[in-house]
Amino acid sequence: MFKTSGKLNRKLTLMLYGVLTLTSLLFLVLLVGAYKIQLQAERGRASSQLNMLLGATLENAMLKRDLEGLRAIVDRLGEQPDIIDVSILNPAGEVRFSSNPKKRGKMISGSLVAWCDGCEGDFSHASITTRFTNNDKGISVLRSVNPVHNKPPCAVCHGDPAAHPVNGVLVVDYDATPIMQKAMTGLLGMLAAGFVVMLLTLGTVWWFIRKDVLNPVTELDTACQHLAQGDLAFRSRIRTEDEFGSLSKNFNTMAERLENSLIQLLEKETYLQGLIDAFPDGIRVIDENFITVNANNAYKEMLHLGDDSLVGEFCYKSSYQKSTPCPPTLITCPVHEIAQNPVPIKTMHEYVTANGSFTKVQVFAAPMTVEVDGRQRRYVVESVRDLMKDIHFSHEHKLSALGQLAAGVGHEIRNPLSSIRLALDSVLKKLHAEENINPHVIEYLELVDGEIDKCLDITGRLLKMSSLPGEECQLVAVNISVRETVSLVHYEGEKQDIEISLHFDESEPRVFATETDVRIVVLNLVQNAFHAMPNGGKLDIATRVAGEHVELLFSDTGVGIPAENLPHIFEPFYTHRADGKKGIGLGLTICQSIVDRYHGAIGVEPAGAGFNTCFKVTLPRVME
Repeated sequence: MFKTSGKLNRKLTLMLYGVLTLTSLLFLVLLVGAYKIQLQAERGRASSQLNMLLGATLENAMLKRDLEGLRAIVDRLGEQPDIIDVSILNPAGEVRFSSNPKKRGKMISGSLVAWCDGCEGDFSHASITTRFTNNDKGISVLRSVNPVHNKPPCAVCHGDPAAHPVNGVLVVDYDATPIMQKAMTGLLGMLAAGFVVMLLTLGTVWWFIRKDVLNPVTELDTACQHLAQGDLAFRSRIRTEDEFGSLSKNFNTMAERLENSLIQLLEKETYLQGLIDAFPDGIRVIDENFITVNANNAYKEMLHLGDDSLVGEFCYKSSYQKSTPCPPTLITCPVHEIAQNPVPIKTMHEYVTANGSFTKVQVFAAPMTVEVDGRQRRYVVESVRDLMKDIHFSHEHKLSALGQLAAGVGHEIRNPLSSIRLALDSVLKKLHAEENINPHVIEYLELVDGEIDKCLDITGRLLKMSSLPGEECQLVAVNISVRETVSLVHYEGEKQDIEISLHFDESEPRVFATETDVRIVVLNLVQNAFHAMPNGGKLDIATRVAGEHVELLFSDTGVGIPAENLPHIFEPFYTHRADGKKGIGLGLTICQSIVDRYHGAIGVEPAGAGFNTCFKVTLPRVME
């Protein structure tokens, strides 16, 4: 049973018990009082009848002036078991006759009003009165006061009846103890009967309340508990035709509508979440207090947040790993800017991912106003584009184009060269079999055969260079990859009057990567050096082992990089070529993306003697 129903049960039980108890006590008090009055009245009537007989006897004795006989009657009457005292008083209140000799000749004490009705000053106007009182000894008695009226035969001694209507009063004090005991017995009997009636009433009412009130209330309370805990499928089981049955029916209808509404709401919420999750760019919604209220999966993946929920988290915590808001004077904060001017904005940021790395993003932010709880709430919707993904796509697109070019080269050049070589081999075999053949002819043909081998080797290198991305990592010999990649641009270097020197580590270091990525890094850094030497110069390329890493060093005698440009050289689309040509600005960014993928590092190092710029690439080495 729930606490609420238990409290209601106790309250109702205590209330019923209290009401019945108070009612019973009040009823008993009234009943006892009425019973006591009835006993008093019945005893008064009985004593009045007895007193009338005694009064007639006394009048007869007084008319005969038989005072001794009158005393004897009073004494015998006072000896009765239920009578404590019998007295005859004159109108002034003097005791003339009494069963107690000590009272004779004495005046009664106290007000005469307490003795009988109409007794004011004397007993001249006394009437028959019976009431409970205490005698002069403090004993509870039922006192019966009966006036002895003056009659014409008594006028000789007592005067005119009109002037003296009462000759005296007969006072009989009955013992009140039997009467009180009888009343107490009746009271106890009535108390017992009342208690039994109260228990029966209480039990009946409690059973009725429990069956028709408490049990339905408990059932409805249970249903409300399930509803509050989110169990909207729970239904009340009350099936009566009373008010509780109607309440249960209405409750079930309400719960069913709530369940249907919640299902529809969840379906809409799932649809909306699925809609924003389908966007390839990161989507984030921020309120005016910098709290994230929604974000899609692309945004979480961009910052390596996994399945962590961003709802309720400050925007600067997820995007910058900060615990305080971004200074608007240093960073273009979309929330701050739109709060000042509610128009869409576009800005570039460098976010800090959950694993501590940095990623370049382009943020499109727009204001949104929604009415929530009756008031207008302002939000900022951010569309965050991962520039590193764009770079990766550009890189893949470039490799795909190179792959198509290599395939064309393979079909258009490699296959014809192979056919020419087969034909040339046949001619050489025949010429070697012939006699008197000019040896210079054979020498020239063998020279042609050697050049064909070089052409086939170059096409093979192009195919390696243009392999499509997505291949599995493998052991890559760094020296071989550098040598073969540089050979592809050797002619370009000669045209620009650039001298290329190669210095390889004799241990033939290897890294775990894709050969295509390694060659792309080498190619981009070599071309970057070419762009820095528009008037010719020297490029020195070296590989060396440094502990658990392999280092690739690219030193050139170009124009160098100004100090103010160093922080920006790896930013997407940043270009500052010395030859004056407009570049795309993705070469170094692609290199950084590839090196980061293999947990390496790339940066500008102090150049050696005779050189102006040195790029160093560090990759984890595969130990022998």
